[in-house]
Amino acid sequence: MRRREFVQRLPVVASGVFAGAASLSLGACAGVPYLTPTPRPGGLAVDAATLEGSGAAFLRAPDLPRPIFLRLGDDGEAIALLASCTHRGCQPEPVGDRLVCPCHGSEFDLGGAVLQGPADRPLTRYPVTREGDQYVVLLERGGA
Repeated sequence: MRRREFVQRLPVVASGVFAGAASLSLGACAGVPYLTPTPRPGGLAVDAATLEGSGAAFLRAPDLPRPIFLRLGDDGEAIALLASCTHRGCQPEPVGDRLVCPCHGSEFDLGGAVLQGPADRPLTRYPVTREGDQYVVLLERGGA
């Protein structure tokens, strides 16, 4: 098994081990679903109920090298980050209150700021709006 396959399967094993735990935070990677959003002009839309139910999701984003990590903050604000480490482009995964890159150990807070290198730039962030019963990630404006 290749390292990448191992890292991708590890959360599934870990979620089984911790299934009886009273409370798992966002850190259970297996608990973060992958969603296929609805393309919209200049962005991607996801059903608000789906996101509110899970608290976070990876969005399959056509034309982007990695998915978008979309989550709801404690204040209800939606935050969208390109899940691509700014060090070498690997996909960071949610672990507790941070995103951790499995390739070289860079860590980012859930707003995308670097907590620990080797990455030295924050994750690309996209604006998000709430339109009716959907959250819309605005890709047209580019990432910040």
